[in-house]
Amino acid sequence: RVKRMIKLAASDLDGTLLNEKSFISKETIEIIKSSKKAGIRWVAATGRSYKTASRLLEEAGICCDYVLLNGAEFRENDGTLIFQKSIPDESVKRIIAMLLSEKTDFELNTDAGDFSTDCDFCDTARPMPSEKELLDGKRKVQKIFIFSMKSEKLAYIKESVADMQEITLTSSASWNLEITAREADKGSMLKQVTDYYGIKKEEVIVFGDGENDRPMFQTFLHSRAMGNAKEELKQMAEKVIETNVEHGVAKEIMRLLEENGQ
Repeated sequence: RVKRMIKLAASDLDGTLLNEKSFISKETIEIIKSSKKAGIRWVAATGRSYKTASRLLEEAGICCDYVLLNGAEFRENDGTLIFQKSIPDESVKRIIAMLLSEKTDFELNTDAGDFSTDCDFCDTARPMPSEKELLDGKRKVQKIFIFSMKSEKLAYIKESVADMQEITLTSSASWNLEITAREADKGSMLKQVTDYYGIKKEEVIVFGDGENDRPMFQTFLHSRAMGNAKEELKQMAEKVIETNVEHGVAKEIMRLLEENGQ
């Protein structure tokens, strides 16, 4: 049970705040707006880039801050970049060279924008530059998003980077791998954000469903795993709530507001 009034709610997007159609339901939008009026600050904590995440929230009429790229960036609601953690240049070169050799599709999220080998799939990214340009070290890379329907290819890549202590490797679905700097994860970045705003850890509630949400659950006590979450995350959570299709985040926030007489 949350004994202290929540001042900040951080929610994953895909499989958590978003429904089965990858939209935020009307029920959820209404509750988020009500909770903001009650003084709760919202943070979308996602593996997505600012372009794709902000588009979803803006279309829903929701104003919030963003922990992006699995914790590699923090941006305020207007897109202003506050904190950023980049993958070491030599690591980027090694990983990109391997992906090109394996002919595996990927997206780069950089300080110069987003680039992809498949712009139909990554529709907010620009075409990937030449290999020479990619490896010139002029771009700071926050995240490498690797996608393939061939599980054996992803398994090979995962094994190939296993010795790289300077990176964090996670996944948000069975068909992808997501690489950030070692110190970049949702939990550590969200802690940096709460310090930035002067909010105590016990005044934070986090919502998630996947592997890349684990660091938030490890960092913050008031954690809520969706009914559709991975079993491991459910075991870690303070509480398991309804699924994303059942508007679980909205229902839990409503319960908290009612318990606190809001």
